[in-house]
Amino acid sequence: MLLRRRVTEGCASTTGGRASLAYAVVLVVILAWSLVWVAACNSGGNADESTSSTTEQGTKSGDVEGTVGTELHIGAAGILVKALQATFQPAVPTQRLLEETPPAPAEGQSFYQAYVRVSNGSQVPLRIDPNDFACAVGDVVVGIDPTRSGPLPRSILKNTSLDLVLTFQAPVGYQPLLIYHPPWYQGVISIKPQEETTTT
Repeated sequence: MLLRRRVTEGCASTTGGRASLAYAVVLVVILAWSLVWVAACNSGGNADESTSSTTEQGTKSGDVEGTVGTELHIGAAGILVKALQATFQPAVPTQRLLEETPPAPAEGQSFYQAYVRVSNGSQVPLRIDPNDFACAVGDVVVGIDPTRSGPLPRSILKNTSLDLVLTFQAPVGYQPLLIYHPPWYQGVISIKPQEETTTT
């Protein structure tokens, strides 16, 4: 009887030991899985941050200065200002932003006109809007005259371009500076006329 009780107790302790061992193995597996999951999450977070920083670094920004007659390449965009000058009789584009009678210049005011070509070398369409241009004349900055500027805003596809006629009304007797601030570029693009050379 005593022998049978000891055998029974031995079996019970063996079973309890196996249960404790199984419990410990389960805890180890859960702990290992948790560590792997946390490592994967951290790795994924770092990948996202590096992608974001790479994207931010890849986005070009900053102020750019150019000259009439020289094409600027900013990212996939090409910007060529073919002419920028004062004129008393500005040309009127075929398609204007505002189909109204162009007003006469005010006293002491003159017209400044720019001929601009913007091209796209990217697969992503490029939005071109004449309203993104301004002109610095003397100590003032003026927007375009919509009755003498065009064409209407549009998006251009890869390997296409858009020719713009931009007219500004500002004080007479100054050298104009064309300013372009499109939403797809984090900076200001300014184009000045070519320096005149004099010969004696």
